[in-house]
Amino acid sequence: MEIWITESGQHPKREYRKQLSGILLQTALIWLVEGFGLILFLELFSEQVYRVSVLLSVFVVTLLALVTARIPKTGLAVRCGSTLAAVLLLLLFRRNILDGAALYWNDAADILGSRAGIYLNRYDTTAITSGNSSRIMFLIVPGIMAAVLGLIILKYRWCILTLLCAALYPALLLLTEGVPDHKVCFLFYLGLLLKLNFILTHSTKSDGRAQSSRAFWEGGILALGVMLVAGLLAAQILPEADYSSMEIVAKAKEEVHTGIENLRYKKGEINSLPNGRLKECAAWTASDDTALRVTMENPDSLYLRGFVGSTYNGSEWKSISTGDAYKQKNLFYWLHQGGFYAETQLAQGGNLVGDDTLSGKISALTVENQKADSRYLYTPYELAEIPEGYDGETPLTDSTLGAKGLFGQRAYTLRTDRNLVGNFTALGARVYQTLASGEGTDYRDAESYYNTFVYSQDTDLPASLETLFRAELGDGGNREQGHTDYYTAITRIRAYLEKNMTYSTASDPDTKDGDFVEHFLTDTKIGHSVHYASAAALMFRYYGIPSRYVEGYLVTPEDVRDKKSGDTIEIPGKNGHAWTEIYIDGLGWVPVEMTPEYYNVMKEADLKTGLEAQGAKAAAIPETEEEPPMEENIQTHWSLRLALFGIEKFLILLLSVFDIFCLIFILTVWILRFRAGQIRKRRFQSGDDRSVVRAMAGYAELLYRHGPKLYSQKTRETYQKISVIGQRAAFSPHPVSGEERRETAACIRTMQKELKAATGWYEKWIMKYIERLY
Repeated sequence: MEIWITESGQHPKREYRKQLSGILLQTALIWLVEGFGLILFLELFSEQVYRVSVLLSVFVVTLLALVTARIPKTGLAVRCGSTLAAVLLLLLFRRNILDGAALYWNDAADILGSRAGIYLNRYDTTAITSGNSSRIMFLIVPGIMAAVLGLIILKYRWCILTLLCAALYPALLLLTEGVPDHKVCFLFYLGLLLKLNFILTHSTKSDGRAQSSRAFWEGGILALGVMLVAGLLAAQILPEADYSSMEIVAKAKEEVHTGIENLRYKKGEINSLPNGRLKECAAWTASDDTALRVTMENPDSLYLRGFVGSTYNGSEWKSISTGDAYKQKNLFYWLHQGGFYAETQLAQGGNLVGDDTLSGKISALTVENQKADSRYLYTPYELAEIPEGYDGETPLTDSTLGAKGLFGQRAYTLRTDRNLVGNFTALGARVYQTLASGEGTDYRDAESYYNTFVYSQDTDLPASLETLFRAELGDGGNREQGHTDYYTAITRIRAYLEKNMTYSTASDPDTKDGDFVEHFLTDTKIGHSVHYASAAALMFRYYGIPSRYVEGYLVTPEDVRDKKSGDTIEIPGKNGHAWTEIYIDGLGWVPVEMTPEYYNVMKEADLKTGLEAQGAKAAAIPETEEEPPMEENIQTHWSLRLALFGIEKFLILLLSVFDIFCLIFILTVWILRFRAGQIRKRRFQSGDDRSVVRAMAGYAELLYRHGPKLYSQKTRETYQKISVIGQRAAFSPHPVSGEERRETAACIRTMQKELKAATGWYEKWIMKYIERLY
């Protein structure tokens, strides 16, 4: 492995060829990593990425920089001139470049808003007919920046930055729910492995000698082989048939996402509320451990809502999707600009009527989340104002307030009115009269826009359930002409559930295919609050009334009895509860208790006061009308398990491939180091003094190339002396004495000692295992 001393300048053409090969190799590495990596990142946020523009700009800048760096006299001037020319061109076409940047920014805003719920401002552009050219010209700029970054990483050997970029991409992939181009992804990660291998095998203080080149190519071939084997194994273990349905893959991603969220937000199981995942709902269990600590200025019983489900798919309730929410961003932007929030609508209604007997006692409420799910802010329906930092467009469109922070928010203070839910019928009637008299124009206009959204979003009902409800509940009226009055709907639904269903905390989980609510109503007929609230929410929709499923905690009249201002109220896990909320026209969302066991737990409004006046009654549907056929409910529960099993196999495969790669790498490094040590030992212990001194002098030159400043003045002088001895041993016929051999060996030992003392652990590791110098 030794590099033998030769006369400098003997082979200039060979040196030029080495330089050219080094330039092309480094250009290829930067082109693979920074070029294709930039394409991967850009394609996460836009569907219009012109790859040729990116790759060409990265290639040209990298090649120009590497070539000019090796021209000692004119290289600096060429680089300065090229930089000046690039700046002038950018200034000349700045309008197109800015338009291209705005176009890509708007693409990213749409992707992040619709997929991740991150709302960014959009910008107007002048690129109407020249949009493509503006995009192409803009892509040159990040291409130049990527090339410069790649050059810096190679120069200073910033492995950690390269690894961070590689780890950032999967995180962004999950955030944006994108689908990567497998070929581009393969080239990027192959280039990443090759680049890391290049950095580890080439010291910045060496000039690319044969030892480093050989180690690089050995590692490169090994990396390529491992990736090819991993690809073949993945194709065999994870055939495409396992992922034939994109819905299955989406479900699998959701399962993984839910598992991560549980780790982030849950401190054990305080109760068995399923966060809308009805198929996971089994027997109701809850502990006496404190879930929330609540402190009020004016203690009062309240519903504290957390999870709010708007969309029902037969097996779970979900909040409105980020995509649907993003479509309504303009509506909610203007509603919130005017101060209208659905979370504060009850308090706004109280202010509108100006009746102190109904509202007007605004006070502070502090919540300390002890063991409850911390992904939500648990807020009362009587919220008087939105907490600081929660204004603007919200991804859940005013259905709930998601807690901020990596692990949620476990302490917060809210401003709230007195209990309005217990008297919402009287408040609703007063609001209706006030609006009918022509007062509250701004509130009426804002509510009308939000009302339209609510009816479009929260009245969806599966056709199969509509057929079932028609058979069980009778005529539900014509929803296109209006909804059934609230009192009639509430009493009918309650009467049906009380008569036909049995409350029990020992219900079994629903493991069958098909609709959860349908099984509850027609098969098991046994359940607890999760079952009752789900069925009632859908029944309200059958009557044309917007409704949602809610999970949260109850602050009961019993909890606040004898409590004074500032007293801490312990809310146990057993106060966790699921209920239905309905939208009262003009007033907003209010909870209605549909679980018989909870009728007397919270204070309830007089349902016979005011509700009959609200809304138009629906036209009747002839009872003789034929029922539409039941739709087949296709469930993917088993397929989801299969997909998850496939992902588990995939993760195990990745870990196995990584372990194999590490094992092979370690064994290869150890074998090469052992072999190099044996060769060096054999050469240094030869009986021929001339060949030994020649080998030792070559080895000393390798040590010295790591930096003359690392050695003492005496060692540098000794090295110059043995260098002359080595030259004489290589090219002179004069004999080499044993004393010169011992002097050369002593110099090597001193250089090794001083080199180890002057370098850090990383340099030592490179010299020992990659360059194999000792």
